[in-house]
Amino acid sequence: MLPSAGLHIDQAPPLHLPFRFFATAPIFAILTGCAVLFWGGEVLLTPLLSVTVATLHLTLLGWLLMSICGAMIQMIPVLAGIPVPWPRGIPWVHALLTIGVLSLFVGLVWQPWVLPVALGGVGLAVTLFFVLVAVALVKAPAKHPTVNAMRIALLSLAGTLILGALFLFEYWHGFLDLDRYALVGIHLVWGLLGTMGTLIVGVSFQVLPMFYMTPEFPSRSANWILIGMGLFLVLFPVALIWAAPPGLLYVAALPGVGAIALYGVEVRRMLQQRKRKLVDATLRLWIFGFACAVAALSLLALWPVQEDERWRFLFGILYVLGWVMPIIVGMLHKIVPFLVWFHWFSPLAGLREIPMMDDLSPLRVVNAQVVIVVGTVVALVVAVFTGWDLAVRLGGVGLIAVGGVSLYALWFALRVKPPKMPEVPDFASFFKDMVPPPQNR
Repeated sequence: MLPSAGLHIDQAPPLHLPFRFFATAPIFAILTGCAVLFWGGEVLLTPLLSVTVATLHLTLLGWLLMSICGAMIQMIPVLAGIPVPWPRGIPWVHALLTIGVLSLFVGLVWQPWVLPVALGGVGLAVTLFFVLVAVALVKAPAKHPTVNAMRIALLSLAGTLILGALFLFEYWHGFLDLDRYALVGIHLVWGLLGTMGTLIVGVSFQVLPMFYMTPEFPSRSANWILIGMGLFLVLFPVALIWAAPPGLLYVAALPGVGAIALYGVEVRRMLQQRKRKLVDATLRLWIFGFACAVAALSLLALWPVQEDERWRFLFGILYVLGWVMPIIVGMLHKIVPFLVWFHWFSPLAGLREIPMMDDLSPLRVVNAQVVIVVGTVVALVVAVFTGWDLAVRLGGVGLIAVGGVSLYALWFALRVKPPKMPEVPDFASFFKDMVPPPQNR
């Protein structure tokens, strides 16, 4: 079993390093909602339309990758037992990623001359992040499956960045004679399944037992899951490059299918056997995310043989907004109060009256977040099948609300300031009034 006791809490980074990512990510969620609200049904016309690509990357890079960067910076030292080197570089990652994503959006939609700024910003941010995290993961003595999942996700992120830089260069300078279908497919596989999917699976190995009092994730199953996902991330892109027929694509996907099936079986068992039977809002987000993941991956099987773009939009909505978004939002609603309590209040335990962790989370608002997330996904799914502009715009309003609730929850956790530490008198002051012993003559 995975040893949940083997956490290196003393290695946790300063609160401001991950929180700058957690505070910025919801703003990009709001911007995504504004874009959907502004363009309406135009974002669902075709996947390669400039406004669609711009809005998608506003979500993936600005919202979800920003959250992932903060989570990895926080979790790698705790799980791997080694801090991320050069912490002064982390604010640069945040600043460059923010500038790069905004420039990418503006360049794709309005001003193509801004695209080199986007390429430089996102490229430098991800490269610096890759170097800092890779150094920590290479030096990490821990063999925890979550650490191994982070290694796979980091390699997938590097491949995704390289292909994304190629596409951006082509969009700005001119298209090359390349197999666009294969490269876009690999970009999606490494970005959505390799980076985000593998990281969420790996983090759940630790987060589910920690926050929901489930049994530990079996280490043998965890390792087989990562092996299967790793094989899929190698074999499937190779099959795409070789323009393999659909039959061979399905064969190349079998390791991934087996890994996902084993993961689903283990998670279902863990949730059924959890000691804390209360189903809170964040667990509902996990369950909803799992259901959307099953539906999205089932639709992915149609990709090689189905050319109707509605199914591809449906896959994107169910995977990105139905699976990745609820899981990340749910984890942050748990992680943020925990980190604030750990950094600000745990040193005062037994010395001052301190709040409980639940006191740092707006429970009613977080409960409303479940309704907002589900409603947003349902509205966009309806929009895909019906083409109703109103449904698309309702989805945009929902994304704005999701980001707003996340920002409010962050403010709610930070609003309670820790009391001052009790003053400890100087050790020498204990002896200032003592009478010296008489001198022996």
